[in-house]
Amino acid sequence: MKRHQFMHNISIHTLSVIARQCIALTCLQRFCQQHALHHPALSAFTEHVWKVAQVAPGDFAAWERGFASLAVNGMGDPWPDDLRMALPGHLLGTLEELVQHVLETSACSWYGDDLPASQLQLEAVLDICARHDVAVPQLAHYAQHDAALRGGWGPVLTDAEVRAWKALI
Repeated sequence: MKRHQFMHNISIHTLSVIARQCIALTCLQRFCQQHALHHPALSAFTEHVWKVAQVAPGDFAAWERGFASLAVNGMGDPWPDDLRMALPGHLLGTLEELVQHVLETSACSWYGDDLPASQLQLEAVLDICARHDVAVPQLAHYAQHDAALRGGWGPVLTDAEVRAWKALI
């Protein structure tokens, strides 16, 4: 049993893709808070990714296309120079890696049902947090009784659920 599963008394594989994505995003936001990393491009990325929690199936393609307009998108594109210069050099590579794993937590299953890959991406996020002493939220807070809906994506969250999950940052 992986230490993440043991530490949180719930297995990652029981979580919906949306829950995994929101946990990964919360970890990224905690990482940025802990290291006082602030930049509009990072904020735009996190705001856009949070929308996944309420994207209706018919709006998914438009949400996905929205990543192309972001300066930071997790897809391996070079980050803007002003952002690179605003970040401590020793954290830049780690932050780029973290952003990519955050995106891939859901992206690996955008056009298929690669739920094991989604789990591996979240585990990579949790490992980065462990290496940098960033507190990981309790996974049980993200458990949904109907996590298997929509091919493992789980139900679309209500506004109240989004607020509750964002409060865990």
